[in-house]
Amino acid sequence: MQNKIEGLVLSKVPYDERHIIANLLLRSGRKVSVVFYGGRGGGKKQKSSIIELGFMLSVELAHAKTNSDIYHAKEWNLIWNHDHIRLNHTAFYLMCFFLEIITRVAPTENLHEVHDENVEMVGLFTSLSNALVHMEKSLKEKEFYIHSHAVIFLTKTLLHLGVFPEREHCTLCGEDLQQFNDMYLIAEEGGFACPPCMNARAKFTMQSGRELWEIVGHIAHTKYSELGGLKLEYKSLPKMLFHYFCFQFHFEEKDFRTAPMVF
Repeated sequence: MQNKIEGLVLSKVPYDERHIIANLLLRSGRKVSVVFYGGRGGGKKQKSSIIELGFMLSVELAHAKTNSDIYHAKEWNLIWNHDHIRLNHTAFYLMCFFLEIITRVAPTENLHEVHDENVEMVGLFTSLSNALVHMEKSLKEKEFYIHSHAVIFLTKTLLHLGVFPEREHCTLCGEDLQQFNDMYLIAEEGGFACPPCMNARAKFTMQSGRELWEIVGHIAHTKYSELGGLKLEYKSLPKMLFHYFCFQFHFEEKDFRTAPMVF
């Protein structure tokens, strides 16, 4: 069994008076549930808790039975934390939205059988960790734009999950989209479509996606650290991407409790 792990806190619930059960996203892009005895802090020494949403922890685990899917922490230390996100309610809501999305799509890790080649979900950790660092930095520099962060995160996550929308050719007829002045994102078809096809298929919602088409292409080919200058003012773009995400994974948008706080 792997007994030393590092992970971002995705969620936590109190357990008895002083304990916490938390879900951690490991560097592998998979999640585990861990019981932190005394994790809520307090006690005779009035220790504060470092088990907070979005914090990065290193954890040493006690040995667990092979049939157990919940682990017990012996010791834990803080690797990274945010200071500005937790003090800005808009940014905190957005972070919670990111954590909820990753919780929904990240598979559970079995620490009793960890394989080095099991790296297909690493991108989830990369996407989330970069999103949090990027958000913390933007708040510090007073350059925080909620819809920009939402579009970047959703685009990177779709890319890592292998469901990035087709944007080179019309998903309906195959024509090169570069020749058109407008295009439309169709979640049902997994990509963008050209105006002639949209005019012939009135059943689809006619919502222009030219700006989104350009932005997701730019984000897909740009490092997270180089996207600080992206400034989006309208929630329609991240909302279109969120709808696309939900359709690809058979989710209902209303099932995401944090979504109304962002859109």
